[in-house]
Amino acid sequence: MLSEQQRQQFRTEGYLLVPDALADIGPQRVRDAYEQVRAQTEAQWREAVAADTGKGVYGLGAAAHVMPDLYQYDPLFLDLSNNPAVIPILEAVVGLDLQLTEMIAHNHPADTDAHIEWHRDWPPWNHPTQILKAKVFYYLDDITDDMGPFSIVPGSHTRPDDPPGSANSFAENPSTQAPCYTGSELGNMPQMKKITAPAGTAVIWNVALWHTATANTSPRDRRLIVYGYTHFWVKQWEDRTPAREIVAWADTPQKRQLMGIHAVQGRAAWDRRDVAYLPEHQAIADAKPF
Repeated sequence: MLSEQQRQQFRTEGYLLVPDALADIGPQRVRDAYEQVRAQTEAQWREAVAADTGKGVYGLGAAAHVMPDLYQYDPLFLDLSNNPAVIPILEAVVGLDLQLTEMIAHNHPADTDAHIEWHRDWPPWNHPTQILKAKVFYYLDDITDDMGPFSIVPGSHTRPDDPPGSANSFAENPSTQAPCYTGSELGNMPQMKKITAPAGTAVIWNVALWHTATANTSPRDRRLIVYGYTHFWVKQWEDRTPAREIVAWADTPQKRQLMGIHAVQGRAAWDRRDVAYLPEHQAIADAKPF
């Protein structure tokens, strides 16, 4: 559970570090599963880079091998989404109606440029106790200053404006004369902090933070696993039925909620109607007034 000091840090700085966060799953098991996914997706990634199809999500390109929908490769990634080392923290800062929105493996190859500009994922959202969305980055290796680490401006989640020089800030004010912290200036952002940490660390952070990742000038790849969490009422499946692997894994009411299928905390009206209730979850839904 969160201490008051941790709660205050997350509220004011927008992030927390959880050491040894892979202990319950097994750090080497996670690294092995990651490498299996990388091996299966390497050729497709290289083809996309050669075709220059654009950066896409999470900076896909020569400096970013992005591997989405990890559930289709190994159920270990579903187990990790429900990691007891981080779920209580996420419930405290997002809410008890916690829902997973993404599970992605990300590789920033050695000796490659920065793969993304300064930005924030969602606009700032004001609530006395909760945030709209948090992400968890799992570090699979010791991340050092020269590896293109995840970088933030602490406290920037409370600012109403976007980072100077970002695509959004330019669109809002194309005539601005403010400094643009892009390209060779990326690392000169005032109050910037590179989040370096040992292997196995989880970084839990508010997605309204200004953030980026600098060039990886080291001889080692920077390997991350990324999970996103928001509220159950933020719908992720739209017109898609959740994948059969996800439905099969979600064998408890809490897991069903985490996968955005049926809510434990929240209205029954938000539940998926194309997936049969678990018997115990039917009882939860029947007891709700809405």
